[in-house]
Amino acid sequence: MMKVFQTLTTLAASTALTAIAAPAIGQTAQVTSSVAGEPDETSDIIVTANKREERLQDVPISVTVLSGDQLVKQNITQVTDLTRSTPALNTAGPFGALSIRGVGSLSFARSAEGSVGIVVDGVALANTSSNPPQLFDVARVEVLEGPQGTLFGRNSSAGVVNIVTNAPNFTTLSLSAHADIATRNQYIAQAVVNVPIAANAGLRVSGAYSQSPQNQYNRFDDSYLRTRGRSGRARFLWEPTPDIAINLIGDYSKFTVKGGVPWTVYTSTPGSLLSRRLASCGVTVGLENQQGCTDGGNDTATEVYGFSGQVDATIGGLTLTSISAYRSYQSFAYRTDVDSVPVNRLNTNSSPTNVRNFSQEFRLTSPKGGLIDYVGGLYYFDSKLDGVNTQNGNILADLPLIGACPFGASAFLASLCARPAGQIQTTSSITTSYAAFANATINLSPALRVLLGARYGHEDVAARTTAVLVPGALTGILGIAPINGTIEDTYFSYRVGAQFDMTRDVMLYGTYTKGYKGPSVNDQTGGGAIPLLVQPEIPHASEIGVKADLFDRRLTASIAGYYNRVDNFQAQFFNPSVSAFIFGNAPKLVTKGVSVSLLGRPMRGLTLNAGVLYNDAKYGNGYLVACSQGQTAAQGCTTVGTGRVDDAGGNRLIGAPKWKVTGFGEYATTLSGAVQGFVQADMAYTSRINFEAAYSPLATNRAAAIFGARIGLRTDDNRYGIAVFGRNLFDTYRPVVRFATPTAQQQLDPQSFAQISGPESRRTIGVSLDAKF
Repeated sequence: MMKVFQTLTTLAASTALTAIAAPAIGQTAQVTSSVAGEPDETSDIIVTANKREERLQDVPISVTVLSGDQLVKQNITQVTDLTRSTPALNTAGPFGALSIRGVGSLSFARSAEGSVGIVVDGVALANTSSNPPQLFDVARVEVLEGPQGTLFGRNSSAGVVNIVTNAPNFTTLSLSAHADIATRNQYIAQAVVNVPIAANAGLRVSGAYSQSPQNQYNRFDDSYLRTRGRSGRARFLWEPTPDIAINLIGDYSKFTVKGGVPWTVYTSTPGSLLSRRLASCGVTVGLENQQGCTDGGNDTATEVYGFSGQVDATIGGLTLTSISAYRSYQSFAYRTDVDSVPVNRLNTNSSPTNVRNFSQEFRLTSPKGGLIDYVGGLYYFDSKLDGVNTQNGNILADLPLIGACPFGASAFLASLCARPAGQIQTTSSITTSYAAFANATINLSPALRVLLGARYGHEDVAARTTAVLVPGALTGILGIAPINGTIEDTYFSYRVGAQFDMTRDVMLYGTYTKGYKGPSVNDQTGGGAIPLLVQPEIPHASEIGVKADLFDRRLTASIAGYYNRVDNFQAQFFNPSVSAFIFGNAPKLVTKGVSVSLLGRPMRGLTLNAGVLYNDAKYGNGYLVACSQGQTAAQGCTTVGTGRVDDAGGNRLIGAPKWKVTGFGEYATTLSGAVQGFVQADMAYTSRINFEAAYSPLATNRAAAIFGARIGLRTDDNRYGIAVFGRNLFDTYRPVVRFATPTAQQQLDPQSFAQISGPESRRTIGVSLDAKF
């Protein structure tokens, strides 16, 4: 509680100092009291991709924009759900990793971060981005494609998901509620209260509850995996003068995962010990298997909260912005059986973690319309992490059956393999980052503009891991030698380009960006042949695009071609021989392709949001990874030293489909009196996906199209509504990710893969209710 009090004090002090320093002169502050409503057919689409409000048509970046209304209609409540509506956004591997245009990764190294930055109301979530708040009471989501480090910082080398929530309204007392009830025990409830406090102040309080559709049934204890989320947010906006706006936000989220199994086995070797154990429990292994059988339980939780204070003040036409933020993330692991079977081979694999982040940003923004429009500022970030990783199980107990016990062949020595193996790792890491940045548009003429941006920063990462054997263990599953690493780096990233208004409604742009993703310490498995330090990831991205307003500015269309070479790509792969994930640098990768998008209301009553991405993403030569299970020499598996490796050069990136198409459309018309009828449909097509960097025809996802629809009635004033909806209408099974089954080789199965199913891996049918007062 004392830490929370100290944090609030720090935020209040930062807010007060900025407000005192800013005289009340100039233009209106950037944070406004308007609430995003339903635009008419000719209204402009406003985004903040360059940290200032601009028309989507004028922004020289590929941006996918999703309104809060569309999120509700597609049952999107989590950031990972956005992959259903954004062609460039995908999952890059297991356990929440995101990628944009194929670039993205997430490591179990505690000091590492993803390549896709997540920003909520101006605050970068940094290393807590794998567990962001639920999506509710959102004005819009902007997905920015390509490196965005000039303005958004260190962990946005692939792009940014920029989430903007609804601001309080000063004039209207209102209450709104939304509920979804669907098959497979899916429930969603959201409520918002807006309270005007004064003519220049307002409070908005919102909350959400969600229960994802149940899946991944555990035959051992007759339970389904159920994921529940509970979240709340309070946002206070005060404009003491026309030139000062103070915005205070606090949010809290708790997610629980209980029951079922963490994954299910979809292929295994006939007759293996693993296969026999699954069959004895009634599990039928197959491509669409969603059943497992584990005796150790599945029960985890995460708790996330944060506070931010933003002040915008205008001084002689310039806008000074201060954003102070604190975020806390804590995970809990109560039961974590990951051996896929009803005997203890690895019944404990838990990683409780506690992260505390503080960030401060100062920004100066010029008015638009002069010779130079610019945004410049300073950024500071400090993160402290403490975590424990416990692995414990009789993982070696089956090896004497084939004479493979590492301790000897005699009965006595082989009996040692029956003792448990495992270790307890304790990790602490500190990350400090500071930077100066600037972004400028030089208006050479009314039609021609030059784009310049730069960021100069410093990264300091230190991590230490100590380990002991679990009580009674004969050996560890991972090494228990201490890991102690520190890495510092000073960097300069930049962006140059130009844009040209070919006509009033057509804009051409081209940019080149050198991005940056900070280094990390391999604090879980570093040592020996595994590198202790993971070097910075450096993208070199070129893009040329055209944006056009069509149908009298009712529809915005864009097309962009891009080429991105990433040096020292930070990547992780699973080594089944040691049942561990290995983190390091791939020397190079290249992504190139074309993206197309359409957004707007081409005619009265019709709303469209569609996109297509063609993405050719491949690893460069020299990235040596563990051979896939069953991979032969003819398929690229070679011996290096004592290990079997594959050069992944030329292989497609993990989680990067070559083609992806998304579409959303709604048509509404007045039926009679004050009642509207509407019909909505959406679709996401994804081509085949590889889930291993090495050659593996089994660790892939086949191409599939997933459809959703909604039909209903609502009043003309949008006060009341009812609808029937369906998700994955044709019940097309498609897992979220596939990977080598942990502990399979220790259970005498040389080739086994597992999969994780998502909320839309099977069909759901439900009813939606909406009310506003």
